Amino acid sequence: MSAFLAFRTAVVSVLGSTRVQPIARDVVPLLVRGLKSARTHPKNGQIPYQFVQLQDANGTLHHAEKLTKILDTVDHSTHILRLISHDPPVVQILAHLDDKMQKLERKATRKANEERKHVVNKEAQLTWFTADQDFDHKVVKVREDLEKGDVRIDVVFNPKAGVRNPTKDEMLEHLDEVARRVADVANEWREREFRRGSARVSFQSTVKKEKLLPTQEEMKEMAKEAVKKRERQLSRQKQKEERQKDIDTIL
Repeated sequence: MSAFLAFRTAVVSVLGSTRVQPIARDVVPLLVRGLKSARTHPKNGQIPYQFVQLQDANGTLHHAEKLTKILDTVDHSTHILRLISHDPPVVQILAHLDDKMQKLERKATRKANEERKHVVNKEAQLTWFTADQDFDHKVVKVREDLEKGDVRIDVVFNPKAGVRNPTKDEMLEHLDEVARRVADVANEWREREFRRGSARVSFQSTVKKEKLLPTQEEMKEMAKEAVKKRERQLSRQKQKEERQKDIDTIL
């Protein structure tokens, strides 16, 4: 019995000293993002389907075939097989340059859509007794910002120390005047606020900000550069492998 207890103690000691290192917190998003990207439009042997339909350059969809059979027909030095649809599984044979252009187009479109969701919040401060010239200048600045699109601006009128606050009707006249001057480029997106002699009116731009995507020519040049960079990397890798073979042969 004592021998068994000694053996068990030794095993627990060895196993207890073995620690599994967790994946670093900052690496997890990269792994998840990589998996997500691979699932969306995988290529070649990464495609997770045994049978797929090939779509040719004219858009014709062929009958389902084995993935391995289609892969055997691809010259991988110049082309790749890319999954373009999951349901049903559809693939295309693309030249490296065309494939890179499609990836750049998807990336540019995704970036533009993300930027549309980003709204800038600003605030303009005035007093009830701001001089006409200063009032005009500040309202013009508010309008210019609203004309750019993707912006919300709060216009705040504050009381002035030692001076009588305006009546509610007088406050409304000021707010209505600002609203009138920006009516064609903005609307009020929440109720006006009145508090202790101050008032706030909130505008959001109704101007659709144009998102400029790269032109086809710009996209093509970017794709060419990316393909050349990849070719240089593969060439260096091949040279390295050949040198290693020579060394192994000598040894």
